[in-house]
Amino acid sequence: MSSLLSYITIFVITASLIFIGFFGEIFFRRTGFSEYIFLIMIGILLGPVLNVFKLSLILPILPYVSQLTLAMIMLELGMSFKFEDLISQGRSAGLRTIIYVGFSILLVFVIFKYLFGWSSYSSFFLATVVGGETTTAIVPYLAKSLKNDEFFANVTLEASLNSVLLIVLFTFGLNSYLQHVPFNVSGLEGIISSVIAQISIGIVIGFVAAIVWIDFTRMFWAEEYFYIATIGYTLAIYAFVSLINGSAILSVLTFGAVLMNNKTFLKVLGGKTDEQIIDMQVNYIKTFQKEITFFLRTYFFFFIGLVFFIDKLLDLLTYLYLAALLGILLLSRFIAVMISINNAELRPAYYVMLSQGLTPAVLASLALYYSLPMSHYIMTLTSLIILLTNIITTTSWAKLSAKYLTYTSQQS
Repeated sequence: MSSLLSYITIFVITASLIFIGFFGEIFFRRTGFSEYIFLIMIGILLGPVLNVFKLSLILPILPYVSQLTLAMIMLELGMSFKFEDLISQGRSAGLRTIIYVGFSILLVFVIFKYLFGWSSYSSFFLATVVGGETTTAIVPYLAKSLKNDEFFANVTLEASLNSVLLIVLFTFGLNSYLQHVPFNVSGLEGIISSVIAQISIGIVIGFVAAIVWIDFTRMFWAEEYFYIATIGYTLAIYAFVSLINGSAILSVLTFGAVLMNNKTFLKVLGGKTDEQIIDMQVNYIKTFQKEITFFLRTYFFFFIGLVFFIDKLLDLLTYLYLAALLGILLLSRFIAVMISINNAELRPAYYVMLSQGLTPAVLASLALYYSLPMSHYIMTLTSLIILLTNIITTTSWAKLSAKYLTYTSQQS
């Protein structure tokens, strides 16, 4: 009877999460208020509060869910890159990403290491988890409501770039920590050389794999289940590159980007484009990719609630840490926008686009699984930062949107 109840319970919770995710997405598109908050709260209720799901049961499966979600994030991010946007908005979005992420990471590292007394690695991990991400699930949709194509392309590109940058930095830091590389000058020299090698391997294999798959698309474009085959191919790339100590995340990112921009690459390489066939399959893949990312995202934020350490809410240090992180993010965002955006009228719109989402949630879960130093605090602070930044973006955008819609209509 207990096993019967257990699978019924899991089915009911899964069905509930899917419906919450579905209707939460509708609610978000009408109000701008993210479903992330509801999913995390449900996880907290069924995890640490009611203890329906014990932490000891969740931790063993967390790395598998995290790595799968990470692979799908990178594929989706890769397929979101458009070379025309990189050309037109790359300078502004790239500059803002580097300043926002770089300044956030630097300040978090320095303040938590020298003011709060965290170790070098724990300060670095916290910095690379929450250091300047803007979620691709929320920022582009809100930006689209402004009806300004340049603004939309700019912040969408930034959201993709900062997620990639944080994942790369965190992953290399994690590998260095697991290999017991000392966090000093000599250790950093070894990390940098390792990073260059892993990046090179990941990008080259991802590029070659994409060209091979485009040829595969020409031959089997009419077959059913083509998307499932693409997912299998993506996971095979991820596993193979990980096995040979390359950057698996960059290989999948490169694969998605080349697949999305296949016509550009094939023209450069002098290959036959078969544009109609390839476009049909790429759009098909992209549509189903959104569906699987939705499912993983929905379940993952529920998982984040399950592993929330509610006892940290009783610790005054948590609120001191949280205030410091929020202040750093707001200051870094302000500086990045002031430097990268010349249009003074639109600066506030860029400034409030700081809601965080899936990337920091996945990275924090990996920190917890690998028992990284201060991982309990990292998980708790990440969950709270996700909640607060989403609330700040949503409430601020609600106040700004009417003003900017008026401004845009006057400009046009």
